[in-house]
Order: sequence, then structure tokens, then C-alpha cells
Amino acid sequence: METTESPKLQEYGALPDWFDSAEKLFNYVLAILQFFGFFINLIHLSILTRKQLRGNSVYRLMIGICSCDLLSHTLTFLAFSPFWIRETRKKSQQCFLTMTYSDAFLLLYPVIVLDITQRPSSWLALAMAFYRTLSVMLPMSGRIQKMSRPKWAVFTIFVVFVVNTAWSLVVFGRHLIVERNIDTDCNGNEAHLSQVRYLILIQTTLEHLHNTITYIYGIIKALPSLIDPILTILLTNELRKAVKRRLKCRKSSSCDKSENTTKLILFVTISFFILEVPNGFAHITAGLFHGHPQILTISYMIQVFAEILPVFNSSSHIFICLVMSTQYRDTAQELFGCCRSKKNL
Repeated sequence: METTESPKLQEYGALPDWFDSAEKLFNYVLAILQFFGFFINLIHLSILTRKQLRGNSVYRLMIGICSCDLLSHTLTFLAFSPFWIRETRKKSQQCFLTMTYSDAFLLLYPVIVLDITQRPSSWLALAMAFYRTLSVMLPMSGRIQKMSRPKWAVFTIFVVFVVNTAWSLVVFGRHLIVERNIDTDCNGNEAHLSQVRYLILIQTTLEHLHNTITYIYGIIKALPSLIDPILTILLTNELRKAVKRRLKCRKSSSCDKSENTTKLILFVTISFFILEVPNGFAHITAGLFHGHPQILTISYMIQVFAEILPVFNSSSHIFICLVMSTQYRDTAQELFGCCRSKKNL
């Protein structure tokens, strides 16, 4: 079977001299932050799954988001963490593209599952904001109100996972781990290997199809970063209208609850917009500037260092909920043995 190197290996320009050392330090920092992020999200999930919250469609969608974040932290650590057991290379092998089979396995398969788990969190946050926008804009619509029910949240999570899983398998299904007995050293000279090593490649006969699918996938991955600003503007306008309605209903608890829920979703939407901007930019440039090594190199470096954003984004959700939701705050206080709030704001 004919194979060719991944576009990432053959089309990117030369990385700056400082990149390798900066990336190594960055990966250590990222791994430590992921450790704390994992346990923050574990606490967040333990609160969201309480009976008081899991009956709410918003919190059910947040359970899906938090579950994705927990899996993403674990898989990112397995795939990229420098603390994980990896091959110790000799000085003469520093520029080799080939690797041991275990390293190739960890670089390919956890990344596939990571793509399946990481992407749905953005789409679930987008769905949460979309449903909320429709419900506040069309409060008298029976069909729209059905979309705010807990069962619809479960259906949304299921559909997002199935569609994203299928598409990820289509994109990554053409990657293969193949044997190599030749590599290239740092001077560009061909080096014959005494032991068989491995590379992650794609089939030559499917290269054009793979590039087309990757381009479409880049657009799909960039969509949340394009849609989030629209929903943010719509939700902000609805918040302004809610202030006027609150004055009319004399600050009743029902008005406050509705406004606080909208604020909660708004802040989560903004956090995902900040997360998706670098990712969307990187994939759009990869599609538009195919064959321009220097631009693709910049795009690649943005993707590498933007990996810290999901950690901050996922870790922020527990604090957003604590500040914005009295129901969430009361549930957290009850779960950890504290007294409940006297007021239900």
C-alpha cells in the first residue's frame, strides 16, 4: 500500500530556533495545569450531577460539557505530556521523524479520541446558548419551550457525540502507523536505522480526498468561533430587555432567575468564543493558504500554544456557576456540608 507523509510534516516551514525549548517548557506547564484542571472539573461534575441540578436542561448540557472536559484533560496528558513515559533519544536522533511504536500509538489514537471528546463541548455550549436565545426571544412558542426540557438536552448530547464521532473517524481513519528503516538526521543526510521505527502516514491514493475532508473539517471546527459572537450579541440584547422587564415585574424572583440563567449562559458562551478564536483562525488559514509553508508554520504554532486555553476555559466554569447561579451555589454548599443561602436570588 502506497503511503505519503502527513501534510504537517512536508508542508510546514522551518520553526524558529527557540520553538523546541519553548514548547518543551510549555508542555510541562500545561501538564501541571491539566492536573489541577482535572480535579476542578471533577468537583464541578460532582455538583452538577446532584438531584437539585440535573433535572434542569441547562445543567444537563453542562454535565455533557464537563464530562468532555474531563476526558480531554486525560487524553491530552496521555498524548502530549512530557511526564509520560516516552523514548529517550540520543543526540544523533534529535531530528528524527520516526519514533517507537508506543510513541506512535500514543500520538495517534489518544488524539483521535481527544478530537471526539474535545469538540462536542464547544458545540454543546453553542447549543445551550442557541436554545436560550430562542426561548427568551420566543417565550410563547410551544415548540421552542420543548427544546428547554431536560429530555431535549439528553437528545442534543447524544446527537452531538454521534455526529462528531462519525466525522472524526472519517478524518483520522486514513492515518496509518507504518514501519520505517530510514530517517533523516539534523544535517539532512539519510540515516539507515538499525531497528525498525514508525511514522504516522496517510495513503497516497487518498491524499486529495484527505486534504478535501480536512479542509471541510477545518470549516466545521471554525464554525463555533463564527457563531458565538452572534449569539453573544443576541443574549446581550435580551439581557438589556430583561432589565426593563425586571423593573415592570418589581424585581420578582422569577424575573431574577431568568436573568441570572441568561447571564450564566452568556458568560459560558463568551469563554468558549475566546477558546475557539485561535482554533478557528488556525484551521481557516490552513485551508486558505495550503502550500504556503510560512503561514502554515505560524498557524501551527498558534495551535500548539493555544492548547492552554481549554484548561483555563474548563476550569472557569465552576467559578462562573458559583457567581451566577444561586441554585448551583446552594447545591455546592449543601454537598460540602455548608449551610444553604437564606435568599434565593
